[in-house]
Amino acid sequence: MYRFLLALDDAIRGLLAPQEITQTAAAMLGRFLGVQRCAYAHVDQQQGTFTVTGDYVNGVPSIVGQYRSDNFGAAFVQLSEAGLPYVVNDTESDARVADVRDAYRQIAIRAVISVPVLKEGRFVAGMALHQNAPRMWQAQEIKLLELVASRCWESIERSRVTQASIESEAKFRTITNAMPQMVWSTLADGNHDYFNQQWYEYTGVPRGSTDGAGWNGIFHPDDQAHARERWAHSLATGETYEIQYRLRHHSGQYRWVLGRALPVHDEHGAIIRWMGTCTDIDAQKRAEVELREMNSRKDEFLAMLAHELRNPLAPIASAAYLLKLGKSDPARIEQVSDIITRQVHHMTALVDDLLDVSRVTRGQIELEQHPVDLNAMVISAIEQARPLIDLRQHHLHLDAGPAGLTVCGDRTRLVQVVANLLNNAAKYTSQGGQIGLVLASEGAHARITVTDNGSGIEPGLLPHIFDLFTQGARTPDRAQGGLGLGLTLVKSIVTLHGGTVTADSDGAGKGSRLTITLPLRGASQPVTAQAAPPVAQPVRPARLLIVDDNVDAAESLRALLVAQGHAVQVASEPHRALALALAEPPDIYILDIGLPDMDGYELSRRLHAQPGNAGAMFIALTGYGQGNDLVLSKKAGFDYHFIKPLDMQAFHAILAGRKER
Repeated sequence: MYRFLLALDDAIRGLLAPQEITQTAAAMLGRFLGVQRCAYAHVDQQQGTFTVTGDYVNGVPSIVGQYRSDNFGAAFVQLSEAGLPYVVNDTESDARVADVRDAYRQIAIRAVISVPVLKEGRFVAGMALHQNAPRMWQAQEIKLLELVASRCWESIERSRVTQASIESEAKFRTITNAMPQMVWSTLADGNHDYFNQQWYEYTGVPRGSTDGAGWNGIFHPDDQAHARERWAHSLATGETYEIQYRLRHHSGQYRWVLGRALPVHDEHGAIIRWMGTCTDIDAQKRAEVELREMNSRKDEFLAMLAHELRNPLAPIASAAYLLKLGKSDPARIEQVSDIITRQVHHMTALVDDLLDVSRVTRGQIELEQHPVDLNAMVISAIEQARPLIDLRQHHLHLDAGPAGLTVCGDRTRLVQVVANLLNNAAKYTSQGGQIGLVLASEGAHARITVTDNGSGIEPGLLPHIFDLFTQGARTPDRAQGGLGLGLTLVKSIVTLHGGTVTADSDGAGKGSRLTITLPLRGASQPVTAQAAPPVAQPVRPARLLIVDDNVDAAESLRALLVAQGHAVQVASEPHRALALALAEPPDIYILDIGLPDMDGYELSRRLHAQPGNAGAMFIALTGYGQGNDLVLSKKAGFDYHFIKPLDMQAFHAILAGRKER
């Protein structure tokens, strides 16, 4: 018997289909016991059905099919539901079969053993042996039938679980392969046993190579220890695993990834598995790093701006204190005046740089388009940068280009560009250093190269040298300072001219080389001579009204204009200005824009409406200097728009050309 059971186990162990299991078991048992029929059936006790799924027959018909349970007799049903074998040695003489004897005769049953399979008290299956002649069934035959029936049930249930697991695994793989993320799972001990298709496509590693603990090897070397430590902590505590690390992409690059895993618990709360995902966050991570760097550069820039604006304030304050002492020494007064003028020009240049960057980066700058002689332009740029070069005792070598090199563009802006490069070279080169400027032609382009043997550019800074707020390390000998805006302006202006600018350096302390290329004009296009500057004309005294809520600014300007021979009145608020103008209309109005109660635009419109102001000149003097501010000034009736502080040379030129009323 035991050898038979071992053979049966071997035969049905690899089978998955329930029908194959029952047919194999029935055939082996039928032959072993020499019966004419052996059948296995599933029972639906609630529906009262008895379904034969497989049988073995020898000289009798198959009975595979569905029956009512009571087709086999009330005694059969009663004993089966009680978990007891139903044994009949001869159906013709057994009174328990009287009610179904004809049915037994039709399917050739003269002797029968049927054993039930009960699970949780329910009659769920049965197995039977049939003979078409009387047979005295032995106890060991009944016992063997019970064992085979139980094995069939267990094998069928195991196959159902296995099939369900296969189907579940297939669904799981289908779902995970459809997900955009990399999906993985591990056993309870943390050893990886599954990665989805995205993992292998992303990493490019062979299948199975990252199973177990092999996954850690494709992390960035600097992240491996932290990842192992964090994973070990989650395995020990059951806490959610979440970490950012760099994973080797199939391209060979390391990309930032968010790894996350949750434990899977059984009904008792024990961890049986971990399910995890990896999400590529490289673009987001790099954007965060770039944003932090930009914020850092912005903070450095603001600190530098405060420093650069305070620098000229110190000599201005000292000069003002000297004037306050009241000693009328003409030489001292001239010296103080020169100090204040230089420092105000310096502050104005700083503010102009800020405004230029704002206009250029927003595309609000308009270039003049005229033929520009590059040799003459370079000489003008050197003249602008010469004071700083001489102050730091640098040696400047100029290699001029061939005559007739011209481009079409804005001469003033191009001078600004080259002067910026020369000033940068002077700032970043130690005293007594070497600066070179080479102008040459190369095909259809002109090339301007500025070199120095100064502090150079670090490799990490080189790709960002033209970015806003970027500047090199500040050293104690850099007395001239700066805001880190010059090269941003250079690139923007050169780009607007259809050119390019590049920066090169062999590293810190090895100097730098900045090269501008610009498209040359066609040889057939003549160079237009620049108009000679107008000869200064004498200024006639005029009556002026200054309106500014900054009393100090208004009074200092009044004192300056009075000293020049003009008659000047001052009003600090618009309604006072309207009253003064109505009583005695002036020749010239100088109006601030940011006034209390009524802005300068509205004040200008109201003054234009008053009698006696026909032919009067209206000048806006304000801190607002954007393109839109100029449009608003013109609409409000202003003839000129000045940005504070007042450019006295330009103002005198306006007064010299003023017509008498």
